[in-house]
Amino acid sequence: MLRRFLHNTAISAVAFGLAGVLGLFSVGLIAKFYGLAVLGLIALARSFLPNGFLSLIDFGVSETTTQMVARGRLGDWAAASERVSFLTVVAVITGLVSSVVLWFAAPVLAVLFKVAQEEMPAFISILKVTALITPIAFVGLVVEGVLKGFEEYGWLRMTEVGGSVLYVAAIYLAVWSNLSFEWIAYAYLATVVVKYLVLALIVAFAMRRTSLRFGTWSRETRDDLVYRGWLMFNARIGGVLQQTIIPLAIGALYGPAQVGAYDLLMRLPRFLKAVLSPLFSAILPISAHIDEKTDVRRLQLLGRNSFVLPAAIVIPIVVLMALYSEEILKVWVGPQSAEQWPWLALALIVPAANVMISAGQTALMVRADFMRFANRYLYSQVAVQYAVTAITLHWFQDRAFIVGWVVSYVVLTPVLAHRMLRLMGLPRRLFWQHVARQALVAAILAVLVRAYKIYVTPETLPALIVAGATGCIAAWALSMMLILSRGDRAMFGKFARAMTNR
Repeated sequence: MLRRFLHNTAISAVAFGLAGVLGLFSVGLIAKFYGLAVLGLIALARSFLPNGFLSLIDFGVSETTTQMVARGRLGDWAAASERVSFLTVVAVITGLVSSVVLWFAAPVLAVLFKVAQEEMPAFISILKVTALITPIAFVGLVVEGVLKGFEEYGWLRMTEVGGSVLYVAAIYLAVWSNLSFEWIAYAYLATVVVKYLVLALIVAFAMRRTSLRFGTWSRETRDDLVYRGWLMFNARIGGVLQQTIIPLAIGALYGPAQVGAYDLLMRLPRFLKAVLSPLFSAILPISAHIDEKTDVRRLQLLGRNSFVLPAAIVIPIVVLMALYSEEILKVWVGPQSAEQWPWLALALIVPAANVMISAGQTALMVRADFMRFANRYLYSQVAVQYAVTAITLHWFQDRAFIVGWVVSYVVLTPVLAHRMLRLMGLPRRLFWQHVARQALVAAILAVLVRAYKIYVTPETLPALIVAGATGCIAAWALSMMLILSRGDRAMFGKFARAMTNR
């Protein structure tokens, strides 16, 4: 079981990485050939899909479906059938209501987001086509949940990567054929439809091997799932306020060009988060097993390793990206956006802070007392983020949202880290010791990169790859020497052997 879980985790990490890289390419192409205003229009339109702002009202149907199908595989397919049927109906109704509202609200939204007069008909058309496929996208969440419940991650990730490849190809075709920007938006929506149709076909074949069928449900099933949906709705609010709603707020305040600039700067931090998330999820089953046995010593070992090891690997690389942020923007988008490099470097603080706490957060998710604290922490973080954004809005405009986001992590990450360390029975000084060592490595890397740039400035993709590869070797060497203890270095081998034992 553990091997299969790790196999699925590896598939997710690789797939998210490939899809993320393709996403970076697509953003660079759009910004380079169509401009930031068009990138902003496309980002605004995407916000009205279930993976954007509308995630607030998806009621967690995907996650709940996954749990129900996983339980059904243990033998209770009758209960699973009831629950999947109810969740499918919820998704259909939510999708239809969202579709109707978006269809009629499209002209108002175009005015609200200050869309230029010549681009307004195309933007309204994109929103209306988005409205037409919204029901498919909501039902697609249930389809994804069923596949995850069957642990068919290979098919799921294959369609995600395949859709990304088709989308990037469509952008190249649009640029080569000099097509208007709305065809890029239509191409993305087409890949969404094709993806869910393919996944639905796979689910239909998978269901034939089981007793999972659509049917009616009992009152107890309905009440249980309505309560779960309410809990998921409340859990979504913090995440939507923290990230998803921000492009809409920027669009309403400043217009599509600023949305495009914000989306461009946030792509790399979001890419890092998407790649690392499935890696952290591998901690959860191990933690649940330890918590069930109330093994304090192993929990402390897991806590220290989850706090130190991922950060020692990832943070030096994030620092390296920040040091080369100007060159990254030049190669990725073009010289016209290179002056925004300080904001990209600033935004990269968040994935650096996040990697220090995410694995520990995942390990403690099995504890109800920590979950209550984590919810309060999230809303405190949102409050700090919006307070700082409001204070700095006059000076930085759309960049104030980046400032608020970063400051909320810098201020509150130590609070969360201290609570995590206390619950694991570890000393609080471990956090500050680790921060000091990371700062020392970052300072040395800054000196090395500065010296490297005196002789070689990477202005092409091959040159940037060479500089990045050289920097990675230096970063990991410094991390091994200055951040990890002898015991930490030995733990890599022990962890690998533990994961491969039968």
